[in-house]
Amino acid sequence: MYDEQFRQQFHFSPKEKWMNDPNGLVYYKGEYHLFYQYHPNSSVWGPMHWGHAVSEDLMQWEELPIALYPDELGQIFSGSAVIDKENTSGLKSSDEEDVIVAIFTHHGEDNEKQSIAYSNDRGRTWTKYHGNPVIENPGMKDFRDPKVFWHEQTQKWIMSLACGDQIQFYGSRNLIDWTFLSTFGSEYGAHGGVWECPDLIQLEVEGEKEKKWVLIVSINPGGPNGGSVVQYFIGDFDGEVFTCDDEKETIKWADFGRDFYAAVTWSNVHEPVWIGWMSNWQYANQVPTDPFRSVMSIPRKLKIRRDNNEWKLVQTPIDLSLFYKDTILLNEDVTLLPLEPKQIELKELQVMVDAKVRENQSSSFTLTLKGEKEQLQIVFDCVKQEVRVDRTRSGDVSFSEYFASVDKMPLNELNDFILIVDKSSIELFVNQGSSVMTELFYPSEQNYTLEWNATDGEVHLSNVSIHHIESTWK
Repeated sequence: MYDEQFRQQFHFSPKEKWMNDPNGLVYYKGEYHLFYQYHPNSSVWGPMHWGHAVSEDLMQWEELPIALYPDELGQIFSGSAVIDKENTSGLKSSDEEDVIVAIFTHHGEDNEKQSIAYSNDRGRTWTKYHGNPVIENPGMKDFRDPKVFWHEQTQKWIMSLACGDQIQFYGSRNLIDWTFLSTFGSEYGAHGGVWECPDLIQLEVEGEKEKKWVLIVSINPGGPNGGSVVQYFIGDFDGEVFTCDDEKETIKWADFGRDFYAAVTWSNVHEPVWIGWMSNWQYANQVPTDPFRSVMSIPRKLKIRRDNNEWKLVQTPIDLSLFYKDTILLNEDVTLLPLEPKQIELKELQVMVDAKVRENQSSSFTLTLKGEKEQLQIVFDCVKQEVRVDRTRSGDVSFSEYFASVDKMPLNELNDFILIVDKSSIELFVNQGSSVMTELFYPSEQNYTLEWNATDGEVHLSNVSIHHIESTWK
């Protein structure tokens, strides 16, 4: 089990059946809880439940029984979970445990409304609140995905809610009685599709004492390379209104790859961490995996960076060093010369590559995961100032007309990169996480090399490390 052809070995996926958005991310007493949109009866999307897994380290996951089932109010769509430490809800019944409250969308026939459920035994069993829904539908088709946090300054719970192609904010003292606060987004950002899975979080600015608020919004369709994508806005939040610092037409993408969506953060943690669904609605139901379908990204740490007076969301993978299986290179200098490709044999497609670019005299250079007939190529193009991921010959691309793609990310300069490869996915973090691409691929061959090529000039890399990553399935 967990060794199927395309099963990632250090990313979470359910043992079997369909999964999409991460939900209810919360940390409590040494456990990270990951709930997720789940259809237990099929490997394609269907009536939504909340699946459930826990981890002590965000890497080794234990799948638990389904947490929430559909009922007479509808399917269990996306939402969040919080630790109600002060028992503001009055739902606590245990002397030993804080009550965990889940806030989610009940999806009925053309009627979405917000409901809650609670657990007094560390998330093992759940009771739906007798007075659900706690927010009735105001007459909107898309009215979903509540993300809730405690706002210390105003001493109330704040909910971000996706409403069509904008975000509404609500406030509550007790997680049960909610008051509308404000709306954001009708004139800001990208509007190529419906807005989903919002998150509002305060993050530290790297190297500064200042903090900024980040509003995270998934949008489908409308991505820069097609289909699903995550956008974000940086500004301030006063407990009622979110004010964006950027011009209205500014669009900021969290990940330029095709396969990072519905990302949200864990609550009740000291260091901000989020995770995303590693797929795209253009082909999510067709990807050639069995008996499971869909996988989560590597959990990523978040902060804000001021880059040429522009605010940027920065993502870096959590520490994988505990799971290094063996080391291929360690802090070595590598020089790439035109027409002299360097090849490194990979025992398996479970690797992390880390490198700094000391000097680059070439118009472009490439990293290629190369089999006998298949390849996935990453091109760092200094002339066009972009990164391209070419998966047109990466293995099985036949299952969807949308999958064989060359995806692009703008890049003004290249200082360093981390590449994480796991069986059928890559995650590329450039310039210490200020630019990111996440992509799926489905290789059929057994033997692969990592090939490095400079096009027409020398490329000097330093601190090059390559590690095989071991499986985290228990």
